[in-house]
Amino acid sequence: MPRHCLIASFLFLSACSNFLFVPLKPMPLTPDVADILYEDIYLDTADGLKLHGWKLHAEPVRLDEEGADESAMNQKIAGSILFFHGNGDNVSSQLPNTFWLTKEGYDLYVFDYREYGLSQGEAELDATINDMELMLAYVVNRLPADEKLIVMGHSLGGAMAIHTVAHSAYRDRIETLITIEAFSDYQDVTQDILSTSWLLWPLQWPLSFTVDNSYRPLDSIGLISPIPLLIIHSESDEMIEMYHADRLYDAAKSPKYLKLIDSNHSNIFIKSANRNVLLEYLSVLK
Repeated sequence: MPRHCLIASFLFLSACSNFLFVPLKPMPLTPDVADILYEDIYLDTADGLKLHGWKLHAEPVRLDEEGADESAMNQKIAGSILFFHGNGDNVSSQLPNTFWLTKEGYDLYVFDYREYGLSQGEAELDATINDMELMLAYVVNRLPADEKLIVMGHSLGGAMAIHTVAHSAYRDRIETLITIEAFSDYQDVTQDILSTSWLLWPLQWPLSFTVDNSYRPLDSIGLISPIPLLIIHSESDEMIEMYHADRLYDAAKSPKYLKLIDSNHSNIFIKSANRNVLLEYLSVLK
C-alpha cells in the first residue's frame, strides 16, 4: 500500500475511535446575555477531576389559584430539568436550544462532559456514563423531596441518557426522560455517517466495529418503564436517520410517546412549533 494510503487509513481509524466525542472548549456565551440568572457548578469525580456546569434559574411563573399571595406568585417554578448536550456542543453553545425553558418557569441544569468547556479530563464513553450518574445525583439531592426531575438529552446526550436513566439509582426521582434526535446503536450511527462520504464509504463497516457499543441505547430503552418516555425526532435530520427513533420506540415499553418535528439535527428549538411540542408534553405531566 502506498505511504499516503497508510497515513490516510491511520487518520480515519483515529477519527473513528474518537467519533463519539468532539470536545468543544470555547464558551462564547453565558446565560446573562439572555437576562438569565445562573450559577457555576463544579463536581468532583471519583478519579479526582472537576466537571463544570451551570444552573440556570427559572423565571417564576404566576400562580392562578385564587387567594395566592404575592410571595407565592414570586416563588413558583414549573419544574427542574437536567439537560445532556450533544457531542459537538458545550454548556455555552447549546444555550440557543435550552435557555427559553427558563422563561417557561423551569430551573435548568447543564453540565459539560470531560474535555468540554471548563471540564477537566479526556472524553471517553465509560467515564462519561459514570459522570452522568454523578450529575443526576447532584441535581436530585438539591430538589425538594416532593419534586421529581425531568431528564432531557440531545443526540449523543440522549443516547447516553437512555442507559443512565435505565440503570440509575435515582430512577424513583425521575419524572420523565425526553430524548431529542437520539440514536439507537453506536456502531450503526457511525456506519450511517461514514456512508455519506464517498472516501469513507468502503470503510464504513470495518470502522464502525471499532466503536464501543457497550452502552447501546437499544439494549436499555426497554428498562426505562415505568418512567414515561418521550422520543422527539425529525424526519429531516441530516445526521440521525428516522429509523433510530422508530427502533427505540418499538423497543420501549409504555408509557411511551413519539413526536415528530420539523428540524435539522442541531437547531431543534429555534422554531416555536417544536418548542410547543415539548411544552405540551410537559404540561400533561403537571
